[in-house]
Amino acid sequence: MADTKGNSNSMETILTFENRNVSQWSVVWSTSHIPGMDTGTGGGPARRDSGRRRLRLGALIFGSFLTMHCRVTSSAITGGFFVFIIFLTLAIALLANPLRHFEIYLGQWSISGPGRAFRIIPMFDGIGLAICIYAIVRAICCCTIAAITAIYVMHSAADARLPFTYCRDFNLNTYEPILKEKKVLRLRQTLYYYLQFQFPTQKNDELTTIRPSTVGLYYGAWRNASLKNRKLKKMKRVDQPRQTKQIQMCKETYSGGFPLLFNTPAYNFFYVEVMRLRSDYNLGRVNVPLLISLAVVWAAIWIVLIGERIKHRRLIWNNMISCFVVVPWLWVVLLAVMAFTNIKAMQKILKDAFRLSAMQMMTVIADALEIALYIHSAGTGTELIHGKGLNHYAQGHIDPRLNAENVWYSSLVLLLTVLHSINAAVCALVDYAQVASQENHTIHESTLWNIPMYSKCMSTGNYSHLMSTLTFAGLTFSYMVVAYILLKTALHTIFEYRVKLVFIEQLVVAILILCCMGLSVLFATHGGIALLESVDAMMTGVAMPLICLLELIGLLFVYRGRDFVSDMNVATEENTCSSRIGTQWKIIPCITIFTIGFKIAVIAQSELPPHSLCLALVPLASVLLAVPFRAIYNAIIFIRDAKTK
Repeated sequence: MADTKGNSNSMETILTFENRNVSQWSVVWSTSHIPGMDTGTGGGPARRDSGRRRLRLGALIFGSFLTMHCRVTSSAITGGFFVFIIFLTLAIALLANPLRHFEIYLGQWSISGPGRAFRIIPMFDGIGLAICIYAIVRAICCCTIAAITAIYVMHSAADARLPFTYCRDFNLNTYEPILKEKKVLRLRQTLYYYLQFQFPTQKNDELTTIRPSTVGLYYGAWRNASLKNRKLKKMKRVDQPRQTKQIQMCKETYSGGFPLLFNTPAYNFFYVEVMRLRSDYNLGRVNVPLLISLAVVWAAIWIVLIGERIKHRRLIWNNMISCFVVVPWLWVVLLAVMAFTNIKAMQKILKDAFRLSAMQMMTVIADALEIALYIHSAGTGTELIHGKGLNHYAQGHIDPRLNAENVWYSSLVLLLTVLHSINAAVCALVDYAQVASQENHTIHESTLWNIPMYSKCMSTGNYSHLMSTLTFAGLTFSYMVVAYILLKTALHTIFEYRVKLVFIEQLVVAILILCCMGLSVLFATHGGIALLESVDAMMTGVAMPLICLLELIGLLFVYRGRDFVSDMNVATEENTCSSRIGTQWKIIPCITIFTIGFKIAVIAQSELPPHSLCLALVPLASVLLAVPFRAIYNAIIFIRDAKTK
């Protein structure tokens, strides 16, 4: 029996440390170790406490870096900031925090990562494969976005003049933007008006008409501009003269609904030069500068993995440097300084920019549920491995301190999300006049427009080059760290499924890195941005809650035995939360199904290119098919073994 000296109130798990076998659990060879802190090798209480503290800090670092991502801030801006934060808080309390709670407990109780946690259920053994595929696809997306922001870092540090302050044509010839008189959108029109009438716009210096684009379900939720309900009798306001304003405009245009923003200098640089986007969304023509940036990012991650192997003789899961935890906090302060230096430009905008509306509730709720899962790294497998690691430091016991720490984790991550969203919202207000020139555009599921929005926010003042460099360097670093952890999680799962692969560990790493780099080339094409945003929307909006639902099914029907429930009750009774366990078992699957339905509805009505959304179904199908394919494989093995006996 394991020593209970360090955790007198905890209960033994079924699989204690002494019951583990190297060939079965891959304890020595897998990526589960953190050097010098594994109590299973005879470390004392001091080592156990320091190891446990570092493991908790590593999880917090991961969640903190996720709050910096464009998906988080774009959801807060497009859905109406205050409404989004309210529903985000509820979503964390009712869905994300309990899910993280259960995943960590599952990892502690089973002493397993994603590849072993569901081994008791042959029909659901493929959940680990689904998690592995999902983590790899997410890592590819993160590395691509890191490569994009790295291009901004290079230009911010190298160019005498920030390149997002002027225009270029599709042949990359530069020219100065033209000041044009544009009617400032007062956001008083109704949905009926926007659907029935056309607006004038300039295309190649000729007056043409286009129908306005409405991405998502709600037309007025652009950048905190959520409308109040208007009665029909107030529609006559639309015929009143609107204020005009001189705005810097570029002459390049795109056909179709994507991208929605492109003809001001900041967005012109992003779509024309950085992404080389063309209206045909061509995936056959490579964007060479982005491809080079991608290669550098992947090479950097590969070098870190090799260095870790040389230093520690094995890969180490979530081997994070503790000081990284301050990076998101420093980044939010940096962004706040630049955002609020532009406050003078917002005096006439603030009264129109923060309005609440019931019309946007469904989409806001869906976004809030998605982001709550996103920042809690739900479905990626990291929390299962985190729980497995905590079991080492609890010496084979469920840890009674986890619940209180889980609450603090969610509180800190929520606070960072709010701070980052506030700064992004203020930056959006700086760019509000530019958006008004686009007449009526709303953006849902498309998230990377945040990158040129930040560049617009950073392009004023004497320190614009320095602030731009630091801001985009922070974004690049955050995406690279997240990609690194997701790759390590995928490797951990691979080694759990095939323990003997640890003897060719570096070959497995090389194959994984090269395959991911090859797949990411699809995003480094002239239509890559549309495909990237489609894959990101599909994987985070649909695949992530689907994996969570599969995990919950496994928990409900297998780990709901008396042993598992009694362990959780003993572990949580001091925090008076054991009474809610039974209720959460029943409610959370329903909320997860609710999330999936809402996100499918939102994606189905988005204006991301249809063919890109169809291609994005391929990784989603891979995640879904992993479970039945693994079940069939297990059935074949079972039948074959039965016949041989």
